[in-house]
Amino acid sequence: MRLPFTVVIGLLLLCSSALAGVEDLYLKHCASCHHPERHGLSGPPLIPEYLGSKNETELALIIRNGLEATNMPAFKGVLSEEEILDTVRFIKTPAKAPEWGFEEMLSTRVVSSEEYGPGHGLGYDRENLFMVVEAGKGTVHFMDGARFELMGSVKAGAVHGGPKFGPGLEHAFISSRDGWVIKYDLLNLREAGRIRAGISARNLAISSDGKKVAVASLLPAGLVVFDAATLLPVKSFRDSGAMSAVYALREGRRFVAATRDRAGLVFIDDGTLEEKFMRTPMPVTDFFIEPGERYMAATSRGSGKLWVVDLKEEKTVKEIPLKSGMPHLASASFWESDNERFAAFPHIGEPVLSVLRLGDWELLAEIKVKGPGFFARTHENVPHVWVDTGTDTIQLIDKKTLAIAGEVVPEPGKKAMHIEFTGDGAYALVSVSEDDGRIAVYDTRTLEPVKGIPFKRPVGKYNASNRRF
Repeated sequence: MRLPFTVVIGLLLLCSSALAGVEDLYLKHCASCHHPERHGLSGPPLIPEYLGSKNETELALIIRNGLEATNMPAFKGVLSEEEILDTVRFIKTPAKAPEWGFEEMLSTRVVSSEEYGPGHGLGYDRENLFMVVEAGKGTVHFMDGARFELMGSVKAGAVHGGPKFGPGLEHAFISSRDGWVIKYDLLNLREAGRIRAGISARNLAISSDGKKVAVASLLPAGLVVFDAATLLPVKSFRDSGAMSAVYALREGRRFVAATRDRAGLVFIDDGTLEEKFMRTPMPVTDFFIEPGERYMAATSRGSGKLWVVDLKEEKTVKEIPLKSGMPHLASASFWESDNERFAAFPHIGEPVLSVLRLGDWELLAEIKVKGPGFFARTHENVPHVWVDTGTDTIQLIDKKTLAIAGEVVPEPGKKAMHIEFTGDGAYALVSVSEDDGRIAVYDTRTLEPVKGIPFKRPVGKYNASNRRF
């Protein structure tokens, strides 16, 4: 049915009037913390790119009741139920593209003026250091992997993409979902500086020589490269569009980034910062780079397939149809056995773990697990792939037989997720991701728990031996 022109105009005016009304509400109650254009100030950005998958019910609950351990107050009694729902709809609408050039970045830059001391953090094994992301407090902790004791922490907000250790293990870098890049001094266990690269960021990567940091940004779209020593912006790549993720390749000293809205990859020489574009069959939604860094396995949302890209030749060499749904390739786990190499990865929303043989890229198995999980992890000294299942159970897959060989349940009824290993693989750390959660430490030989460390929603932990660049 076609509406008369006058009716259409009337509806548009009505919507515009309603939007203006809720915008006034936003400016009155929210803008002082979240920015008049919703770009974030002391509070996070209130834009779709930052809010992610949170639905209207979840957002209304936060506005109504506030957020514990944050500055977010409760608006129950201040706003009516209708005004709360109108505010939710308003913050779910696209925001105006912000002006965020070098001038805006530099206005946020803070670098520590403290002299470098002898380094009281030198008394621990930095090769076995953990970064622990405590989502419930918006904090990243630094933990000794030998004694499982905290040594320092930094406020980071919502962390996305995983923090990164520099190649010399003198610094660590963290990117927050609201665009901040935080540099941490591992020798002196203190924050060394921070700068806001954009309004919404995906992740960061550190060049193999540790001299540059590349940040993938959604708002404004593009990629920004910083000097790692000074946190000064060096070059921005705004014409490339929004980036899904960026990684550093040791081979050839390049950054490689996946473009979210274009079917392709962007390669950036980390010395000259020259840019090169490679077309792919579809936009890359998720990918992993195998340990040899010659090949990338990539997928596109809804494609039902996975394709293999030869990063050296810069061409697609194979397409693999998938029986299960969207694979979560960024969480893939790798191992070697009998001179062959393998990768295992879960599927979003489906209780399946796929096992792929690298080299001929044959899909060997799709293993049914207890529930849809998000992460698969293993270590060269561990006989199993540890898989979270979206439940209270972590299942263990035998790397030889690909059969389910056991399970651990850190706390019945509470969600267990994200596994990481100590540098020698002797212990596995599992998150109980609840407000009253903890990290459960397991002996990987006996599968017995040896320690519990309390945290409020510890969503991830990253060991320096296993995670760099």
